[in-house]
Amino acid sequence: MAGNAGITNGPLLFWTFLSSVVLLGIVHVGRRNWLSHQHTSWRQVVAVIAAGTTSGITETLYIAALHHISVAIAAVMLMQSVWLSVLIGAVVQRKWPSKLQVISIILVLAGTVLAAELFPMTQAVSLWGLFLCFLSAVSYALTIQFTASLGNNLDPLTKTWLMCIGALVLVTAAWVPQLLSTPVTWSAVGWGALSSIFSMTLPLMCYSIFMPMLKLGVGPILSSLELPASVVFAFLLLGEGVTWLQIVGVLVIIGAVILSNVGDKAATEREMQQASNE
Repeated sequence: MAGNAGITNGPLLFWTFLSSVVLLGIVHVGRRNWLSHQHTSWRQVVAVIAAGTTSGITETLYIAALHHISVAIAAVMLMQSVWLSVLIGAVVQRKWPSKLQVISIILVLAGTVLAAELFPMTQAVSLWGLFLCFLSAVSYALTIQFTASLGNNLDPLTKTWLMCIGALVLVTAAWVPQLLSTPVTWSAVGWGALSSIFSMTLPLMCYSIFMPMLKLGVGPILSSLELPASVVFAFLLLGEGVTWLQIVGVLVIIGAVILSNVGDKAATEREMQQASNE
């Protein structure tokens, strides 16, 4: 929608991340929940800011990939972040996901292929584009892991604010040429502010609050719901058509998420039962 208004990628990303930093900064000051009151250190603050750069890297690489591959293929490649995040978490925590979670991940990937209408493919695919999008997926997987494991002693809003600062620094550095050559317009500022709420502030805040509460593998699988959501909003806001194949793909993804969470709940209940018996 912003693209239809003539706004290029660099300014949109810049104003999106800047709006997030300003909005969360105002909230941070208004709440007076200063960093000095949160039992943290400057080393941890810098680490959280550095972790936030992964969000900027994800967006930058994804946009670069779209110059070489279709949106459908890019969506499928970005969803590789599901298994990548689970793999990273398994290596870090030295705990492998359950069989049910592995099945859920496979279903998510299958549903993504259907929802993105990847087949039949009628054109050659750029290996460079695939590589860029895969790197974007790796960066997104790191974002998920960082929000789940880094700086959990910080207030979630403060943590989100710090990560947005890191993302803003990265995006500004990556898009300097386009930012300097493009005039500032109120349209770009407005779309950036609107985009910041739904693409940065709310997602990172929810990740920071809820990811630490979830078991290994559950969070990344839940994050796959963004594809069904994008299909629904593309239909409602942009008037794009939705095929039966996409509907099936969306249902498969939702089913995989439900399967993962039901299985996780059952496993937790069994563990509690065994603990009580002992």
